[in-house]
Amino acid sequence: MINTQTITALFFGAIFSTVFTAFGVVYGLEDPAANLPDTGVTSKLGADLDPALSLLDSSGEVLTIGQLLSSGKPTILVPVYYDCPRLCGLVLSGVVELLNKMSLDIGKEYNVLSVSMDAEEKPPLAAKRLKEYHKQLKVQDVSAESWRFLVGEQAQVSKLMQTIGFGFKKDGEEFAHSAALFILTPEGKVSQYFTGIEFSAWDVKLALIEASQGGIGSAMDHVLLYCFRFDPSKGKYTLAAVNVMKIGGVLTLVAMGALFYYARRRSPLYL
Repeated sequence: MINTQTITALFFGAIFSTVFTAFGVVYGLEDPAANLPDTGVTSKLGADLDPALSLLDSSGEVLTIGQLLSSGKPTILVPVYYDCPRLCGLVLSGVVELLNKMSLDIGKEYNVLSVSMDAEEKPPLAAKRLKEYHKQLKVQDVSAESWRFLVGEQAQVSKLMQTIGFGFKKDGEEFAHSAALFILTPEGKVSQYFTGIEFSAWDVKLALIEASQGGIGSAMDHVLLYCFRFDPSKGKYTLAAVNVMKIGGVLTLVAMGALFYYARRRSPLYL
């Protein structure tokens, strides 16, 4: 027998479903790894991307990973697919927000690669997404080479995703997958990764500076990188107390030396 509580739950459930559908609010799997196997992110820090692996850019040109990473800059790699109705749009919007907040210069100090996990997607769709998301950047003269939108054959895409530790699986007409971006060194190693749809400009900036091995960033950035270390349990950079103490000790010695020098200069015996 259906009680009053059941009727109430069904009534409000129907209302919420109607409202969400009417406004286009659609949600993906909250935890893909728990709902479908092999769709999470596995840590593969230090893994080397195959430089011979090939993809197609938005103009249809075939480019190898070696060519895509030949600039000598660190790279942000974003796994998505361009016709994704849910999560990928949020990820790419999060990347736009990240790039607009970060003080490093895209194209000059780092590059971005968005790669579709759907082998059915072709360069024209990649070109459409490139235009859409480049328009949202504050820096309007970003070149296609600075933030590429790439597609590829299934074998090539699967090998790339497996190398970086990004799991995905066909789920009906769509794909089950997590949300993440990966930091690559100029040599094509996986240096760091961040999960979610919102990314801390501070943490990603430090990760890029670390991946560049001193190739980008100001002197102050490198001092900050010395003071902070990535905490994988928190997914962000946290203060490294030992290094801060070392810097404090050096500054104390410098201050004491300056004080001693000043005292000697003021001493009658020195005069």
